[in-house]
Amino acid sequence: MSKPKNILIIIVIVCVLFLIRSFIFGSLVHLVIPPSHASYSDKVIEDIGGDDFLVATLDSCLKIDEKDIPDGNFTGTYGTYGYYDAKNISYVTYNGLRGYMIVWKTSQDNYDEFNNDDVNMYISDYAKDGKSKCFIEYSYESKDVYGIILGTDNIWYGESDLMYEILDLNSSGFKMSYTTIYPTGTSGGFFWFSKSLSYCSW
Repeated sequence: MSKPKNILIIIVIVCVLFLIRSFIFGSLVHLVIPPSHASYSDKVIEDIGGDDFLVATLDSCLKIDEKDIPDGNFTGTYGTYGYYDAKNISYVTYNGLRGYMIVWKTSQDNYDEFNNDDVNMYISDYAKDGKSKCFIEYSYESKDVYGIILGTDNIWYGESDLMYEILDLNSSGFKMSYTTIYPTGTSGGFFWFSKSLSYCSW
């Protein structure tokens, strides 16, 4: 009677050890070899700055890596903008395309463009090589600047995709900067500060 019990215990132990080994091996493989595609229901949600001021959401995408990167610059059609204490987030789409976004939050002191203490302002621009787009917003309440650079080399996103879908901004308060030129002084409080710097009217 004790012999069958011992055999059963050995079988259970072997099964548990096999499951643990499989779990550890699967976890290591996932770390070394990122997933080849996301599920349609996956989302990458990045609260830029961690205070809900600017949140990026990529639908049907799966985050595969995140790392801090050194301070650098983004050269757009209207100028060069810095990014500070940024992180680079790479992801994969449901059809297996790989992309990245760089996000950051920093002080107003790093930007000469944002010198107004009474209103939120933003910049929407794209790289001269056409491989990425950026959106940078200044909050006059916190005196912080939030930014995102979205790579578009492998995955194409338009300005409206970035502003109205990924960042979920209101189109009545945030007009596209480089797709259409809007006149100065509108009733909603939106007007052009320069060709690339805009005031928010929300």
